[in-house]
Amino acid sequence: MLKPLFFLLALFIVFCPGLSAWAALPRSDVLYDGDSLYHHIRVTETGGYRYLSFDRTRGSQSATNIKDPYELKFPYTRAMFLSLAFLDRLPEQVLFVGLGGGSMPKVMGKNLPDVRMDIAEIDADVVKVAKRFFFYEPTEKTRVFIQDGRQFLRRNQNQYDIIFLDAYNNDAVPFHLTTKEFFEIVKQRLKPDGIAVANVWGPRSNEFYTSQVKTYQTVFTKLFLLDAITSNNYIFIATANNQEMTQMELNRRAGILKEKVPFPFSIREFVRTFEDLTTMEVNADVLLDDFAPVELLRSRRTDTN
Repeated sequence: MLKPLFFLLALFIVFCPGLSAWAALPRSDVLYDGDSLYHHIRVTETGGYRYLSFDRTRGSQSATNIKDPYELKFPYTRAMFLSLAFLDRLPEQVLFVGLGGGSMPKVMGKNLPDVRMDIAEIDADVVKVAKRFFFYEPTEKTRVFIQDGRQFLRRNQNQYDIIFLDAYNNDAVPFHLTTKEFFEIVKQRLKPDGIAVANVWGPRSNEFYTSQVKTYQTVFTKLFLLDAITSNNYIFIATANNQEMTQMELNRRAGILKEKVPFPFSIREFVRTFEDLTTMEVNADVLLDDFAPVELLRSRRTDTN
């Protein structure tokens, strides 16, 4: 009786490629699994890394090396640190919109201990999970605010050298953090030579990528791009001033930055991906609070599932 059952199970696996792929994955230990007010939070551990996910079936928000919590496993986080080379000085005050597992604030705090950091994270449970499972501890010069990033920027009058925007979920884009009105608030909270640095999905998986480009171009004086190379993450670097930048100049500045801040990872590898999008012609709509096709596209994907 057992042989027919095993035969049927084998056929099921062969003709269900999704299950077959799942079965081939290394075993993950689930350390935490629960719902917050905003997310389904899941923490898994495999191969010496812990992963934070806000969705049961899709990618990870953050990853931490258990033996080296300061390693930046995801290339887009390393690419975002190249943004420091766009400043003529080291930053003194930065803002992170979105905490995740706290990977970037950890590295920032260790390598630039004098930097004052504000972090706006809407989900209190995410902060708890980052501390409990991802070795995140705010420095003495860090303030964590349990607040929506846009609300925080609207109510807070501080100005920052860098504003990092990385508040994206696995299965949804918070549209109110993608609109012209939002970026106008961001621009107001930058120092005269400050920069906004955003992690965005590339065009392979982002149907409104060109609209995002158009929206940034509408608000900011300059818009530059870095490619995370091995993932579909692009990094937008937007400035309120008229600073010129070329790949050669960025490479020079990256070398100077490496001497000042000895990051334990390469940032120069991303210099070759530099693009200036400031004057690139884009045939797309600007994202507005009352016109955000993000929601439309999400509904379309839901309807076709």
